[in-house]
Amino acid sequence: MMLQAVLLASLAIVAHGTICCAPQQWEAFKDYTIVDSSGGERGLQYYSYDALNKRYAISGNYTAFVSSYKEIWDYRQGTGFRIDSDKQTCETFSVSGSFPANCIPGGAVEMGPLFYGFGTDSLSAIAYQFNDTRNEFKNTVAVVSRRDCVPIISTTTILRPGNNYLYALGYNNIFPGIRDVTVFDPPSFCRKSVMKEVNSLYKSLRV
Repeated sequence: MMLQAVLLASLAIVAHGTICCAPQQWEAFKDYTIVDSSGGERGLQYYSYDALNKRYAISGNYTAFVSSYKEIWDYRQGTGFRIDSDKQTCETFSVSGSFPANCIPGGAVEMGPLFYGFGTDSLSAIAYQFNDTRNEFKNTVAVVSRRDCVPIISTTTILRPGNNYLYALGYNNIFPGIRDVTVFDPPSFCRKSVMKEVNSLYKSLRV
């Protein structure tokens, strides 16, 4: 799923040895831009990241067609949810693999310090560049806060035969911790959807 790759493309490389990692829990608004040979797409999401419990949640206009979309990825429980609140629909899916740590890998090249803002109101940051060639070639330039390694901006170029992609991410209104842990709780109609799937499976086994 291309948009899921947007979420993970910037700082989701789990490497042996890291330069720095983002805090264990934080939330932010995330503006994304995707550009490929077919055109471009922009969107705004709210992102809740909880590495302590190995889960994250995203909500907002995650696709061009859905304005009340939400996803919950719970690696500890091995379950995820795709939710459309307007239509009261919920799709469950299995979650596997390692939780995507928001870290700068050990092999990243430092591109020098940066400052955002002016004077005493400035933010000290640092930029890194690194590649990921495990499945396809990815080159990422990530800017993080110098003190806590909080992501600020990142751009990732992905090279694929016949079609290249550019992902740009910008984070704002970053808040430490999780303000409301119920952001990771699926709504009640998700449980109804799960029961329908279980009942359908049970009926098919009886036939």
